[in-house]
Amino acid sequence: MTTTPSTTTPGTTTPGSSLTNSAKTTTTASTEEPKKATVDYESFLKLLTAQLRNQDPLAPMDATQFMTQLAQLSTVEQSMRSNDTLGKVLDTLKSSGMRMDMALLGRKVEVASDQLSLAGGKAEAAYTVDGTPASVKLEVLNSAGSVLYSTPGSLKSGRQVFDWTGRTASGGTAPDGVYTLRVTAKDKDGKALKSATVVSDTVAEVRSVDGASKFVLKNGATVDSGAVLSAS
Repeated sequence: MTTTPSTTTPGTTTPGSSLTNSAKTTTTASTEEPKKATVDYESFLKLLTAQLRNQDPLAPMDATQFMTQLAQLSTVEQSMRSNDTLGKVLDTLKSSGMRMDMALLGRKVEVASDQLSLAGGKAEAAYTVDGTPASVKLEVLNSAGSVLYSTPGSLKSGRQVFDWTGRTASGGTAPDGVYTLRVTAKDKDGKALKSATVVSDTVAEVRSVDGASKFVLKNGATVDSGAVLSAS
């Protein structure tokens, strides 16, 4: 009996090479969204099954090639499971972080901000200046940007405290509300120095925005949870 050798028509792809190309595409897709990865995985499995069912009995798939394709299939499955596990871990971390942030509700916190809250004739803040200042000026501004109060700041290094009773430069008293604390520092050559301000307020509300926690302070300002430096 004469056996006719199998031939491949130009422009076509053999089942084995098609399956290999599909494996590469599927492996790439598995790093994308889970739904698409599931479809590619099922397609890969169906293609492998069809290839085994329709292969030429006189020219069966090479054992080495078959094992390679099985290994590719296993890689796709493991990638899908890893993506699913990673997603669950991230969800757990977000949930845990939100619960920790909720614990600050109603507590007094220090926040990296220049928004000064005056309540009952009392406002608390702190500031630091980089370098060695020769002059420091502290100003309290209202919502219109007008300076209500101004006083010289400390020339000492490190963290300095600023307390404001609401007294204005004209001798009046500012109403309770939110004001801006501006720190202007210069060195002996008149060069401006960088400064940072920290204000104290109470967390009135905790919100989740796009998976991140936001704190709404008693003064109405909204800050990122990462801006909180300490709590008491």
